[in-house]
Amino acid sequence: MASYASYKKITSEGIPDGAITNAKLAPGAGAQRRVRWIYNERGLRCHQCTIAGNCCEQANGKCCYWCVPDNVYQVTFEIWGGGGGGPGHTCCNNCSFAVGGFGGNYAIKTIATNPGCQYSVCAGGSWRCEKSHTCTAGMGCRSYVNGYNLSNFCVDGGCPGWMCNGDAWGQRHAVLNCANCRICGIFGADFGMNGGGGIKAGTTTCRCHGQTSWTGTGAGIGTYMATQTNEAWCACGCHVNWPAGGGTPGTSSYCNNWAKCCAGGSGQGGSGIVKITFA
Repeated sequence: MASYASYKKITSEGIPDGAITNAKLAPGAGAQRRVRWIYNERGLRCHQCTIAGNCCEQANGKCCYWCVPDNVYQVTFEIWGGGGGGPGHTCCNNCSFAVGGFGGNYAIKTIATNPGCQYSVCAGGSWRCEKSHTCTAGMGCRSYVNGYNLSNFCVDGGCPGWMCNGDAWGQRHAVLNCANCRICGIFGADFGMNGGGGIKAGTTTCRCHGQTSWTGTGAGIGTYMATQTNEAWCACGCHVNWPAGGGTPGTSSYCNNWAKCCAGGSGQGGSGIVKITFA
């Protein structure tokens, strides 16, 4: 039997659309949109520099659990994978060029949920932190969210950068053929994008001409970074391209002598991030 108390409750059917506007609500009333970011805090502090100290820590990424708050029944997850590593520029018997790592891939997913549901959230790390004096680097790490109403929601990290050989007249490879590992890398999402690719700009010749190599960016976020040399110089890639950016490569305008071997890549790209939006 219905009671007087039950009649005092208002149902959604009893309120016409548009009847209650924001102007009629007191501060704090109504739905409150919230955003939670998950990332390795050291990445934020080392953003685009190496002088902040202990910047290698950001390469570890960050994993944790997130619990749905009270009165939340829908959530949107956005994830960016870790950036690909930056290569060295070290094959001293060839004219060559280095391409920076690719940025981390991106995906978004909106789902129905319930208060108290717990999700496993991981913002992927990046390739190990060291100056890479090799001609290749490693991929960035995968970012993902697991839990209720999700199925294999994840993105791969960015492709590694690469050093391509040519001859005395310059490069003999298309940049994308050299550096792109040609993966899809996006799974279980409503929408996704691949990270930006590393590129090589400037002269295609060797023998003491300037060289500029660029990293890729995390999809829709972050910046490109460049390593550049002028005549008869070499440079190590030493900066962190956070968030989700590719690792900087070593570059050199020397050809066929010892100095080219100094051009180590940074190894680590920027670690990934996760954005959680709910109301």
